[in-house]
Amino acid sequence: MTTGHQYTPDAHRLAASLPAIYAGHPDAHGLPTARRIAATAVNLVDRSALDVVSGVVNTAALFHLAGRPDDTNRSKASVAIAGAWLRGAGAPEDFVAAVSVAILGGWDGSAGEANGMLLWHATQLDLASVERHAAHLRDVPAAGRQRESYLSAYRRECLLPALGLRDRLSVPAALEMFDARMPALAAWLDEQDRRLIPADWRRLAEVEEIRWGVGRLLDGEDPALVRSEMPAGGLPYAEYRARQRAIIAGSHERILELTHDRIEASRNVAAEKYLESDTIHKPAVEENLFIGARRKARQLGLSAETAEDIARLLLSNAREVQERTLNDIAQRLSRLHGEILDADSPETRTEETDIAIPSLVVRTGDQPLARENELIKELRVTGLNEAYPEQRERFAQWFEDPHPYMLTGQVVGSRDADLFMQALEDGQRCTVIANMSAEGLTHLGHMALGNLLLFFDSLGADVSLGFHAELHSRIEARANALERLLTLAAAGLDLHQTDAYMDLDRSAVVATAFELGQGTPLSVLNSALGLRLSSSATDTFRPLLRLAGILHVQQPEMGGPCRTLVIDSIGGDVYVRMARNIAEKFGFIKPSALYLRPMRNLTTYDDPSTGSAVEVMTNAVPQGRIAYADSAEDIRRKVGRAYTGGRRTREEQRQLGGNPDPRVCSVSSLHAFHATLEPDAYAALQERCRSGKLLCGECKAAAMDSLLDHHNRRRQARDALPETVIRRARVLAGIAADGC
Repeated sequence: MTTGHQYTPDAHRLAASLPAIYAGHPDAHGLPTARRIAATAVNLVDRSALDVVSGVVNTAALFHLAGRPDDTNRSKASVAIAGAWLRGAGAPEDFVAAVSVAILGGWDGSAGEANGMLLWHATQLDLASVERHAAHLRDVPAAGRQRESYLSAYRRECLLPALGLRDRLSVPAALEMFDARMPALAAWLDEQDRRLIPADWRRLAEVEEIRWGVGRLLDGEDPALVRSEMPAGGLPYAEYRARQRAIIAGSHERILELTHDRIEASRNVAAEKYLESDTIHKPAVEENLFIGARRKARQLGLSAETAEDIARLLLSNAREVQERTLNDIAQRLSRLHGEILDADSPETRTEETDIAIPSLVVRTGDQPLARENELIKELRVTGLNEAYPEQRERFAQWFEDPHPYMLTGQVVGSRDADLFMQALEDGQRCTVIANMSAEGLTHLGHMALGNLLLFFDSLGADVSLGFHAELHSRIEARANALERLLTLAAAGLDLHQTDAYMDLDRSAVVATAFELGQGTPLSVLNSALGLRLSSSATDTFRPLLRLAGILHVQQPEMGGPCRTLVIDSIGGDVYVRMARNIAEKFGFIKPSALYLRPMRNLTTYDDPSTGSAVEVMTNAVPQGRIAYADSAEDIRRKVGRAYTGGRRTREEQRQLGGNPDPRVCSVSSLHAFHATLEPDAYAALQERCRSGKLLCGECKAAAMDSLLDHHNRRRQARDALPETVIRRARVLAGIAADGC
């Protein structure tokens, strides 16, 4: 009897069976891809010096993708299908075993078995095949979100791996084949529609190297060594926003030289202007700084946008210099006028927009989780998170029974919240203001904000809740706003005492926006929000709508001036500062603010349109948010796959402990905002995680049980809402024309 390695499968039977094996396959490219991989394997076998068996590799290649793509054990399923076919064809068991090992090696890249390693290289080389890319782009949906999602998956799973493939190949024959294929693929990509292939697709490989470099920086490697190994072609801004600070650290020295002199010049101008009883016109100084930065950027190979934002960050880092300047000014004024002046007094204090402009969070869309402590310092808000326990304790003394978010650090900062609390204690009319997006399903992130609204509503404050939407369909936006209102009502918010509205539907908001626009120069919007000449006209009006949402509640028709408290994430501080700077000009009282930490996204996800990481729970990442419309199975699946701050193995977790920071661990965020609200219980859970006594699986199970109970109670309460409340919610959402 012949050995398995000498066995040759019946080629005719195999060819005839392939369509049947892949019939009804969810992966439309399964069979064509398998055939391409087999052809590549044949080529590699002929070129390679490895001791492999051609029949094993080629047979394994044809069965490599036979398992279904939605099967988590796809490789084992492919092995089972191959084994059944080969045994039916009379193949010896040692040949079946060799094919099975090759298939498994082809999936996991194992170098321990020559057949599997060669199949893995053949599979990887298919990423650099024109046919593979053409097959992907042939099936691009016509339009809408499905199209963007499909193209994003194509770039992530096909284009980017192809560009970074060379470093992963170890067989010389595979490297030669890659070098031969890549020019043909490049020429083909250049011919494709720019709407399908990014114009700067060659830089995607560079981006991947930058991500790798950033990871090394964050792991504590020598920055000089990492910088020396980064690509030389410049830093594509949109691709590193998620790790902006780490990458900028690699470019800091090159940019610092072109900002230092201008910062010193700004300091001297400040002193002269104050001595002339004038104010600093800082936007003009900034603009000069950015013009110089853009000029220098061209010499350094950086994009102009990159240099501009690095200059902004350096300017914010220079605030210590600015503070020393103000103290110098105070001393000089005291010598001139015989008075002792404090640098923070009204005589010497700069406007809030001058102290902390601009906010990159607003300009780039980056979410303020990783930069939370940095932003607290840069924006000069009163810190209330874990880094400021004493300030948090003092703030909590305003309340008989503080909200759990205030005690566990999920309320991260404030601006003049004590003035609002004093007015509330004195029985004055006080209004809490919040803003929600009306896009997508209602999820736990919305309810985290809603819980604070419920808390202040119980203290006697009025609640003003605005909804905004980018949707072209106003009908869909109103329907989403209705769902949010009903969810809040089910949690206990009295909608009959709540003021809720769609921003563009409320005439007072639109009228206030126009009024504010007349007294707000474009230079202020540009300075605070980083608007460009390429920005649309709508980009200049939306900030005015946001400001109007904060200030319109003090219009005469809304009851006149009163103390207000804006509840937002710290990324919304730029709007609070702008509103505070113009409030008195229009006869309003400066609003106070309380900043709530956003809930953590359950997954790690990069926005394909910007390249930045999506850190917070949002409808833009459905797999990373838990919606109130989710089924129990959806919740179990999402929590089970949630990103944690745990270690790679159970042993490491026991020895070193995990990281329960809710800005890092999405499961800790679930506990902090919904699953474990009691502060002592949450603190105990965090301590068990840090000590290694709590494993991620146990933590997820506890969160899962609590969230399922939370969802059940909310649904029951939602179903039990009286018809009067539902009618009131419809009126507030703009769906019904008459009142209740």
